[in-house]
Amino acid sequence: MKLVGSRLEKSNSGSLSVIAQDKEDLFVLYNLIHPQDEVTLKTIRNVKASNVKGAKSEKKLLTLRLQVQDVEFIPQDESFRIKGKTMDPLDDVPMGSFHTADVDYKYPLTIAKDEWDQGDLDLIAKSCDITGKAEVAAVVLQEGVAHICFITENMTVLRDKIEKSIPKKRRGDSSAHDKALDKFYGHVVDAMVRHLDLNKLKAVILASPGFWAQGLYDKYLEVAVKNNTKDLPTLKSKFMVTHSSTGFIQGLDEVLKTDSVQKQLADTKYAKDVKALDDFFKSLNADDGKAWYGPDECEKAVNMGAVSKLLLTDKLFRSDDIAERKHYAELAEIVKNNGGDVFVFSSLHDSGVQLGQITGVAVLLNYPVHDLDEEEDE
Repeated sequence: MKLVGSRLEKSNSGSLSVIAQDKEDLFVLYNLIHPQDEVTLKTIRNVKASNVKGAKSEKKLLTLRLQVQDVEFIPQDESFRIKGKTMDPLDDVPMGSFHTADVDYKYPLTIAKDEWDQGDLDLIAKSCDITGKAEVAAVVLQEGVAHICFITENMTVLRDKIEKSIPKKRRGDSSAHDKALDKFYGHVVDAMVRHLDLNKLKAVILASPGFWAQGLYDKYLEVAVKNNTKDLPTLKSKFMVTHSSTGFIQGLDEVLKTDSVQKQLADTKYAKDVKALDDFFKSLNADDGKAWYGPDECEKAVNMGAVSKLLLTDKLFRSDDIAERKHYAELAEIVKNNGGDVFVFSSLHDSGVQLGQITGVAVLLNYPVHDLDEEEDE
């Protein structure tokens, strides 16, 4: 995300202008923009001259200021749409009419709020700090098919898919198989070089059933040596060759939960989220009085100053009920001020789905408390 303008008042009302640069930024906007906010953006509209009979419509680039009614984010299509009511009269668009506009990477988007809470401002600051985006890449493959992915704190993004037919080995003659296999590995390595910036990535996971991941790693090193790649020892240390039951994207879930991968990805947010949720469920299963979930129980624990980790789904920060949204933002601030950690789980990751199934809010405590679920009058 690129911040191109700021007009915030001391009361934290006002507007910010940003340019979305990738799918991650669209996800940030999805969490940031809420009903009743105002957005100003450029969009293409089919416009027909109203005073010319039988005139054909033509496409025009217009600037609309909309009062937001709803937003829609489709990760697969890299699409973020804002639905709203126009706030200004234009020659081609009547005031008060309803429109749906797509956010375009080429043009700035201005967001105006009556009040920006600290969570909003932190989200903008973080998304504009490219160096703060911890990213992991993964190549999941099996015979004749490979998937190149980015694993970010919010989602798993498929960047490329490589497919090639590999003939079976024949008795006494494996030359056709070996040539096709080497060519397949070569295509995957070319795609990795094209898509992955190893100087910025913290880790690259190569996962497959059988020997395919190791074969790809060997081919990558072969090409890197041939090309005299700089800092090869450092780049080699970023690779993790591991086993998965399938060469398709769903194989990543099991890989990311293994102890060896968790250890090497300990400094990435996604790994920290997974570990926090695992710690919560272990404590919950042990019934040691330190793990609680549910809005009332978690609020009590936060107000007691007993929370070590607060776990929230991102949906609580997108609530149409502004009071509810502010409530959870305030709970997060209390936990941080008391030295605890706050984890916001994406609903696009399995960990976020699991947390959503148990109300979307949970806590791990510094010490056991056994009566958080009792009513006040009791």
